[in-house]
Amino acid sequence: MNILKKLFLTLVLLFSISGSLNAAEEGQTRFGIELGWAPVDLEAEKTAQQLANLSGSTVGVVYDTGSFVGRIFGDYGVSSNLSLEFGFFQSSSADATYTIGSDSATEAYDASGLDFSVVLSGTEGWFGKFGMHSSTVEGVGTITIGGTSYSVTASQDGTGPLLGFGFEADDYRYSMVHYVDVGDTTDYTMFSVGWLF
Repeated sequence: MNILKKLFLTLVLLFSISGSLNAAEEGQTRFGIELGWAPVDLEAEKTAQQLANLSGSTVGVVYDTGSFVGRIFGDYGVSSNLSLEFGFFQSSSADATYTIGSDSATEAYDASGLDFSVVLSGTEGWFGKFGMHSSTVEGVGTITIGGTSYSVTASQDGTGPLLGFGFEADDYRYSMVHYVDVGDTTDYTMFSVGWLF
């Protein structure tokens, strides 16, 4: 968490002393959509080894290393270099499939949530943001034995801070945002391209 505090203080220093070319002006509301990618570590190799140890058989595994993420947001200009942003994000499913002979097991996870942040804008289109999120991670587990499938679902809710930075130019936004404790289970870093309207 010390790294997040240091990055936050650096962002405040950099962006609070400069004006803005691209931020929402005071009293202006903008909307946007972002599409991106978030790396995900399902620890599938570790799980496959545990299954192999328990079963005494060779376990095959195929898994995703990330998921696509979509986000819609609204931005309200408090001043020329300060705005408030509200958003909703949803990820695609990140899956891992394990096979032992003709039997298989699949786990799949997706994340969604609401976020609120303060956006500090600097010169030349650079911006930094910090805030909070409320999010959910949903999981589905399916096991197929002898052609019959059995499923179980679960979800976990959580809240945590977020911190990010990016660049805006000509109604396009390029950003990286780190969400801490998504669904109270994992951190999530989203790399995205956005369009403002």
